Amino acid sequence: MNPRSLTLATASLLLLALLSFLGYRQFIAPTAGVDAGAASGYAGQPTLGSDDAPVKLILFENFLCEHCKAFEEEAFPRIRSNYIETGQVEAYYINLAWGSENATTAGLAGECAYRQDEEAFWDYKSALFAAQTDHEGAWATTGNLVSIASDAVPTLDAAALESCIVEERYLSEVERDLELGDTVGVRGTPSLVIGDQGFEGPSYETVAAAIDELLAARE
Repeated sequence: MNPRSLTLATASLLLLALLSFLGYRQFIAPTAGVDAGAASGYAGQPTLGSDDAPVKLILFENFLCEHCKAFEEEAFPRIRSNYIETGQVEAYYINLAWGSENATTAGLAGECAYRQDEEAFWDYKSALFAAQTDHEGAWATTGNLVSIASDAVPTLDAAALESCIVEERYLSEVERDLELGDTVGVRGTPSLVIGDQGFEGPSYETVAAAIDELLAARE
């Protein structure tokens, strides 16, 4: 291969990589008719924020997802402090237990924590992502999930959490979350629906711009 051919081949590979990255970051359109503002279909999901917040947001994540871990550490705390805690946004949470059996176990732990104490669920969710060590889920055993709760969220009853996970008490809710993801057309996590717009793997700045646009339209 001559130098010119090598240069063109390299440029083509770089262009494909860039397009792939942009495709991951850019706007995705949810299934027609899906609107975070019409949240009646998400009753029973963990919610954070004021019921009368003008903007509704639906967050889809997977406890084993490394991109979700980054989103939780870098973007969500800013969304929470700048928009949710100021009464401008109400957030709904949906965990998509894709992948290994441990994804289902982690999903069960989230459901059990939510049913035990909705406020504590949000702290437990953060603790799960902080504890994530690999996307295969070797860390997400029942014993470790209970230990995370004991160490990071003492308001949760660890014994009750363990029995709930072992009994798979809320497996139907884990499965329902997967169905909600399919309904919206989620292809990857983290994904958000803000109003009637969908975003896959967005930055904080992208989320903030979408929220600000909806807030401005209401003025």
